[in-house]
This record gives sequence, structure tokens and C-alpha cells, in this order.
Amino acid sequence: MITLYQRTDCPFCWKVRIALAELDVEYETVETRLGEKHPEVLRLSPAGTVPVMVDGDAVIWDSAVMLDYLDGRYAPGRLLPASPAEEARVRLLHVYSDRQLGTCLRTLVFEMRSRPEREWDRELLARGREEWAACQAWLERELGGRDNFGGEFGAADCALASRCGVAEAYGVAVDAAYPGLRRWFDGAKARPSWQAAYPASFIRSG
Repeated sequence: MITLYQRTDCPFCWKVRIALAELDVEYETVETRLGEKHPEVLRLSPAGTVPVMVDGDAVIWDSAVMLDYLDGRYAPGRLLPASPAEEARVRLLHVYSDRQLGTCLRTLVFEMRSRPEREWDRELLARGREEWAACQAWLERELGGRDNFGGEFGAADCALASRCGVAEAYGVAVDAAYPGLRRWFDGAKARPSWQAAYPASFIRSG
């Protein structure tokens, strides 16, 4: 049985849960809290952060590598395409989700969850929304009319869906100005894996 050390609202953890649900792989979770230094996480991961996945002798402390592992171990070709060129494209989209999109949304989410609305930095949020719009425009072009970013709902879709889900939870959902991306996200939310993996809660300011 896989053990996943995680925090429920963390997008890195969320995408792993989506992938596990997509592959119908059973697992158990060990819950952590924001700012907590969980002793097992510190022992298992040099980064000291969640998620950490333990599957028998395999200990994996990077979420992208977790999806690679799940594809190879449980359903080869399901999360990553067989074509080297398409696999590279999906991996790059996954990198984009973790880096560019994650950094963009961090500006918005951290401000809105860290303090009451009356204390929000409106200029900071305006810049964050501009960056989020630019990311959506890029993703709209990259999607290019396809149903998913990687064939059948794959690694890039798991990663991007969790990021968009966090954005939506904090009031900056995928905009109707990007109809292809909006259609893709609506499709992601209709999948059984979305309900199975949806966070139990989100951090809210007082």
C-alpha cells in the first residue's frame, strides 16, 4: 500500500492524489499542517517538504517524479505518452505548472489567505491577476483545441488541474476569455478523480 505524506490543499500533493485516482491505485495518507516539521517527512526527504510517497522500498520526495513513477509502475503510457516528442511536451507542461504557473498563483493565493480581505494589497493582487491572465493565454494557445494537454488525461493535466483548482478556491477561476482552457478545466472537474482527490479544506485568513 502506498503511503502519501501530504497537506490536503497543497497543489503538489493534490496533483499526486488526482493521478492516483486516475490510475485507481489504493493509498493511505499521513496528514501534515502548514509550517509543521513532520518527523517522518524530515527523515525521508532532504527537502523536508510534502508530498513524500512511500511504496515498498521506493521513497520519492518530488511530486513530478511521483507521477513518472506511478506511470511506469502501475500503468505504463497512461500518464506519459509513448512518443518521445509528446512525452517531452507533457513533461515541459508539467514543469510549467510547477514553476511558472505556481509562481504566478503564489502571489495571489498567499496574499488572500494570509490576511483578512480589508488588509489585502490591491496593487499586488492586480499585478498577480495580470500574470495569471498571461499564464491562461499561454495555456490556451498550448492546448490548441485539444480535449486534454496530454492525450488521455495525463501528468500535465493532473498538475495543471490542481493549480487551477487552487486558483478557483481563492476566487480567481479560469476566465471565460479563454474558452478552450475553461472547457478543459470544466472537463477536469467532471472526472471522478477530481471528486476523489479534492482537498478537505483550504487555508482561510481570519
